[in-house]
Amino acid sequence: MVEEDSPPESNGLLPNGTQSKEKYNYILNMSSTSREDVPLRSEETPPASFTTTQKQLLAGLALANILNGSLVAVMIPFFPVEAASRGVPQTTISALFSCFAIGQMVLSPVIGRLAPVLGVTRLYNIGISVAGLSTLVFGSLYHITDTDLFVAACFLTRLVESAGMAAVTTCGYTIAGSQFPGRVNTAVAWLGSSLTAGLALTPVFWGGLYAVGGFGTPFYTLGVVMLVVAAFNSWLMPAVEEESNRRQPRFLGTLLVFLSSTDNLICMATVFMFSTDFSTVDASIAPYADAVLGITPAMIGLYLFVSTSLYVVANFFWGWLAERSRLPFALIAPCLLFSSLGLLLLAPSPLLGLEPSKWLLGLGLSVEEVFFGGAFTPCYKVMLDASIARGLDDSLTTQAFVSSMLQTMYTMGVAVGPVSGGALIDAYGFPVMTTVLAFITMVVGLLVTVKAFVRHGCCRDAALAASNNCAPWKRRCNYESIGVKS
Repeated sequence: MVEEDSPPESNGLLPNGTQSKEKYNYILNMSSTSREDVPLRSEETPPASFTTTQKQLLAGLALANILNGSLVAVMIPFFPVEAASRGVPQTTISALFSCFAIGQMVLSPVIGRLAPVLGVTRLYNIGISVAGLSTLVFGSLYHITDTDLFVAACFLTRLVESAGMAAVTTCGYTIAGSQFPGRVNTAVAWLGSSLTAGLALTPVFWGGLYAVGGFGTPFYTLGVVMLVVAAFNSWLMPAVEEESNRRQPRFLGTLLVFLSSTDNLICMATVFMFSTDFSTVDASIAPYADAVLGITPAMIGLYLFVSTSLYVVANFFWGWLAERSRLPFALIAPCLLFSSLGLLLLAPSPLLGLEPSKWLLGLGLSVEEVFFGGAFTPCYKVMLDASIARGLDDSLTTQAFVSSMLQTMYTMGVAVGPVSGGALIDAYGFPVMTTVLAFITMVVGLLVTVKAFVRHGCCRDAALAASNNCAPWKRRCNYESIGVKS
């Protein structure tokens, strides 16, 4: 071997048993391992508690995400009935729900570009304010008597709401990625749990306000609360901004680097299936439960409330576990497989040969919701680390970009799921639809399993072992295999 290529002379070991820093750096440079296989930020054990600033940020994030969940679902209990009474076709009503997700899907990348420029927390609170004002406007649309004008105004207002919520969600993940070093997964768990809590409270709280005060009352109340929270967050949340002298990279170049990572592609598929499964089942389960099991809409609301409550509670455990796991794909894979099992049980699938029952429905919903949290929660941190390892800067700009990609895939699933699921139900029935969802989820789970074995299950070289990124039982490596003499 050429003299200048030989590793630095050092036989010392670091306290954790790895080679000395000079030798480790040499091995890392000489290794043929792709960059995404070597984590650039090996974090210590998460701190025991959050700082005061982090607690303030979490409080602001949780409050806004509860309202975000409420805004997503506030129309579900009563708007279809009100619109149908005006002669609005069901297809148009469904499109009104879908346009909210489509608006977020289209606008999230734009928000990801604007957030580092305008300031993340500033844009976050602007988003809450825009959504709050447009929600107030939506409550007044009931006074429009012309049906066509009413529908057009509903579409326009709902799109403005989606723009505000795109800013809230994208900036929320950016704050989680930038302000919680070592605790990103826990922050993401807070975001997911608070959003789901808002969804779970909608039928009871906002539906109750409609029963008491009519069409406008839920929208007026929600809009005012959102404006109050925006003002409160402006005072509570510290500024999160990019360095003033940092240049914005080109979007296309950043996207190509992002898509070059298989870690990112697999996590995007996981996020898409997460939102597709949830939105499709929630949108179509009530008619099936009523027709086959005799479960009333009020009772199915209780089923959904219990299952989503289990998700909220379990999500904190998944965040805690993900922070302490060095093998994220080994956590994501079994959670996807168990979620597919839940989908097979809830109808149940014709493949199982079981009779439909109320307890199977409840068990399937609970299993699906609880384990999908474990699949979704680690994805943002994995995508962020993989993007940085592929060459993107470790900066607020990259965190905002990754946040926008995650939100784009999530809202794409919400937009696509109910429409495609409804088509399957019309053609083959609800049990076949859930079976198809279970099969696709299982396929993604198996792909993640393969990725887990490739990434964690074998130690291909010394650099990967030294980075502590292999499964513990596979860390015995031969340095001579990469041309380095020990």
